[in-house]
Amino acid sequence: MNTCEPIAIVGMGCRFPGATTPGQLWELICGEVDAMSATAPPSRFDARALHDPAPRRPGRVVSLDGGFLDDTTDFAPGAYFVTERENTTLDPQHRVLLTCAGDALADAGLPPEAIAGRDIGVFMGQSTGEHWDRLQGTTTVDMYAIATAAARSMASGRISYAWDLRGPCTTVDAACSSGTLAVHLACQSLRTGECDTALAGGVSLVLGTDHTVGYSAAGMLSPTGRCRFAHENADGFVRSDGAGVLALKRLSSAQADGDTIHALILGSAQASKGRTAKAIIAPSTDGYLQVITRAAATAGITPDAIGYVEAHGNAAPAGDRLELQAIGATIGAHRPADSPCLVGSVKTNIGHPEAAGGVAGLIKAALAVRKRIVPASLYSDYPTSQVDWAGLNIAPVPQATPWPGNGPAIAGVSSYGLSGTFVHILVGEPPN
Repeated sequence: MNTCEPIAIVGMGCRFPGATTPGQLWELICGEVDAMSATAPPSRFDARALHDPAPRRPGRVVSLDGGFLDDTTDFAPGAYFVTERENTTLDPQHRVLLTCAGDALADAGLPPEAIAGRDIGVFMGQSTGEHWDRLQGTTTVDMYAIATAAARSMASGRISYAWDLRGPCTTVDAACSSGTLAVHLACQSLRTGECDTALAGGVSLVLGTDHTVGYSAAGMLSPTGRCRFAHENADGFVRSDGAGVLALKRLSSAQADGDTIHALILGSAQASKGRTAKAIIAPSTDGYLQVITRAAATAGITPDAIGYVEAHGNAAPAGDRLELQAIGATIGAHRPADSPCLVGSVKTNIGHPEAAGGVAGLIKAALAVRKRIVPASLYSDYPTSQVDWAGLNIAPVPQATPWPGNGPAIAGVSSYGLSGTFVHILVGEPPN
């Protein structure tokens, strides 16, 4: 078994603000659409009484803006072997994941009858449990409630059950790195032969206000309601909904099966920053340096081959600065002076879907390398002065541009979770 073999992305499914398919997400990004909404769907919560534009007010939210999915989407529980009783308390996050998994399997040309009983792995990232928080005190706590709402392990378990998949099955929580960590673990499982196909992704829905209140009190949320990554006036992130699932195979298997290959995962890495930051939740340049270097080594490429990085980019000014410095030190410094590493973030379009944020960036990067186009990143007109862009040999993307250079298109995808976990994934264009 070739433990360095590229992994082929053969199917994709997603739900993000303004986009219910990867194609729609690409159109939204290329159309430079800002998909933020002024309020959450009325079926969820009404946060108007909590609104206070003054920053860092305990018990208040500085902005009502967010990126939200449509709550009216139909879900047929029987199609996923969910009973009607289970469906009454089923976490909406698991409904969205099941739907995206079905889309990814269909995109990969894998009908249910062809995969039942096979060693197909399922790796999903989920970090929040706001649905369970809302249910407590309003429903009987029994095994139905535990299995449908309390247990995050069911994010992956329900997918394996729905399609009778017999490979590894796990749900991971690394905060905002959850989805990309799930993809990394899926790639490792494929390369060791533990499974022959894998579904990997992540989900996050904003279903309550407790987390929002906490982030607002810490000064982490944007008072202006926009994720302005690497902008001079970046002021924090905006919480949003999202889910994305990828169908993955070893490249040799995908080619033997005649699959359409969207892009290749050339290498990936995960690492903790340890105590290299002043606080446990804070990122560090060392953490980014470590995973970018490891991912490049795993992929067998030199950093100068990376033309674009889809950044974690959640618009926290200090965090953006650390990430950009790391990208410059590991990639920009090795590229030609007339071809800096381009840097952007899908969060400028759709907000920050937390556990699914890295998967959104990965889908964007997969489409970008395939089309050899780097789409514009919103709010790139006034880059932060806290970074020496020219000295680091990196550049923002204020408008869509052809892929830099004539070599193979390779993009990096970064994510960071407040638990201290960094993940970096290198994505390459598919073979001819």
